[in-house]
Amino acid sequence: MQEDLNNGLIEVRKAYRLLYDYQKRILDLMSFIGGSFNREYNGGYPKFSGSGPNNGRGKLDLWAWDWLNMYYYEFNFRQKTVKSATQYFSIFLVTDTGYFQVKQESDILKTKLSSFEIPERSQSKLIFVIGDNLWDAFGKNWSSTSFILGDKGDKGEAGKRMIYKSYELSKFGNHESAIDQLRDFERYCSEFNIDFKYQERKIR
Repeated sequence: MQEDLNNGLIEVRKAYRLLYDYQKRILDLMSFIGGSFNREYNGGYPKFSGSGPNNGRGKLDLWAWDWLNMYYYEFNFRQKTVKSATQYFSIFLVTDTGYFQVKQESDILKTKLSSFEIPERSQSKLIFVIGDNLWDAFGKNWSSTSFILGDKGDKGEAGKRMIYKSYELSKFGNHESAIDQLRDFERYCSEFNIDFKYQERKIR
C-alpha cells in the first residue's frame, strides 16, 4: 500500500514537471505568434473551468480543473486598426479534445474523466480566430463543439466578419513547420479580404 502510494507520487512529480515544460512552451509559442502578426498580448481566459484561485481566495470544493485551466484556454491579443477596420484576434488552446468529442454525442460531466475519449483518439490543437469589425459571432463562451472540433468556419459578411481555422498543435513543434501554419492562416484570411500579415521572426 505504502509502496503504491510512493510510486504514484513519483508519477505525480513527473506529471507536474511535464506540465511545466508544456505550459512554458505554449507561452513561448503564443509570444512568437503574437509577434509574428504584430499583435500585443491582452490577457487570457479559461474556457473549460474557472480561473485558478489565488491570493487567499477560493474554496476547497472548487473543481481541480480550476487549477488546471490550460485544458481549454483563450489567449487574447489587443485589438488593432488595420486599413480603417478594427481587427480582433485570439488563439484558443485545446490541450485535449477528449471531453468535447464525447459531448457532441451526449452530455457528460467535466469531472468524469473516464467518460472522455481516450487520449490516443483525442487531439491537441490551436484555433486561430480573427474578427474584422466583428467579435463574438460564434458565442461568448466559445463552448460549441462545432467550433472546438471543426476545421474552419466563418460568420458575417464583407467588412464585418469573423473567421477561424484550427491547426494540430504538433505542427508547431519546430520553426519551419510553425511558420508554414502561420502563412497558411495569412492566406486563409486573404480569402476573406482580411489584411492579416505574417512578419518573419525567430522562435526563442
